Amino acid sequence: MTPSDETDLRQRAASLALAWQEERTPFAGMARDEYPPMIKAAHVVADEARLALHRWIDASRRAGLSWTEIGALIGISKQAAQQRFGGGRANEIEDTDHIVRQGANAFNEMAIMAEEGANGRELVGTGMFRLIFVQTDRAWEYRRMVGIGPDTDAMAVHGWRLISSWLPFHYFKRPVG
Repeated sequence: MTPSDETDLRQRAASLALAWQEERTPFAGMARDEYPPMIKAAHVVADEARLALHRWIDASRRAGLSWTEIGALIGISKQAAQQRFGGGRANEIEDTDHIVRQGANAFNEMAIMAEEGANGRELVGTGMFRLIFVQTDRAWEYRRMVGIGPDTDAMAVHGWRLISSWLPFHYFKRPVG
């Protein structure tokens, strides 16, 4: 990313809350009561940006980026990146009813899901480098979509149910037959 690209992106991010408010009531900055909605909107934008960063880092780890590479991209050490973004946040499974397939990544997870689904295993969760299944009495098929927000209503018309999302991926399932 060039410095000009970064400046442009920062300006766009900074303008999100104001653009949202302008769609409702123009912001003139002349009255005290105009500021609380702007603070709330800016907070929502910042919170979503923080969540998006975590999701993109999770997705990049699943695609094979190292902690060293991620740290370099955001200007922190490998150790700081791993402490800040690694471990402990993914779906933790402690009981024995679940089958956890480790080593799943953006390149092999569709094959893993197809194999497990054919064996009657229903995907119930995703985590960093893992897929979590339960054994059922029917076969399952899976679909992965890429994007900011999937159209779950359109997918539901065809029997697909959202399992989970790890930006940029959204995972759907439906029973076969």
